[in-house]
Amino acid sequence: MKKNIIISVSVCLLLMLTGCIQGLDNYDAPNGGIKGLILDEETNNPIPLPVQGSTGVIVKMYEQNTNAKQSVDFYAKYDGSYENSKIFNTEYKVVVDGPFVEPCEGTIKVNGATSFDLRTTPFSRIEASANYSEGIITIQYEVKPTNNSFTVDNVFGYWNFAPGVDDGAANYAKKVTTKDIKGQISFDLKNDNVFKSNEYKIISNGNKIYVRIGAAIKGKINYSTIIAVQL
Repeated sequence: MKKNIIISVSVCLLLMLTGCIQGLDNYDAPNGGIKGLILDEETNNPIPLPVQGSTGVIVKMYEQNTNAKQSVDFYAKYDGSYENSKIFNTEYKVVVDGPFVEPCEGTIKVNGATSFDLRTTPFSRIEASANYSEGIITIQYEVKPTNNSFTVDNVFGYWNFAPGVDDGAANYAKKVTTKDIKGQISFDLKNDNVFKSNEYKIISNGNKIYVRIGAAIKGKINYSTIIAVQL
């Protein structure tokens, strides 16, 4: 008798589980996608952004005219692009919270693979170039605030083993801070213990490292593009 009861309970549980799984399977899969660029409205160039992750810029998509309560959130990429291939076909308000003077947002109706660029103004634009000679990397740079009333709090120079470079501690091997909005920042790699102890990483990466300049205004950091330096 006890054995029969156990079997009956097990069958009921199995049927309930099967029903739940079937119920989950009845939900429609996402049938749309979106991709685009976050553009500087004056230059029409993509705005360089921090690396995807804890320091990254989040794209929030709010469904319009539906009962959805939560936004669809994902990270923009450090080259100023964004993409999500798993969203539903409907109308969205797209909001990007980043180092921008004005709100970066817009509305788009997603229908299949949809392209949608956003335009806004960064706090600064940064020009940078780099060269390597005799173990020293030198970055020439200029920070240009987009408004004459803006004060640059700090300028940062970074180098890293990987292409992802920003102010997050995991995204640079070395960091230099200065108040100068124009000039040069140098890294003496031949006397850098971090570089010497990780030289195998550079060798395996084709003898390249990556550098970048950042500038902080009102607590927000804008960046130059990331520069690959051949050693």
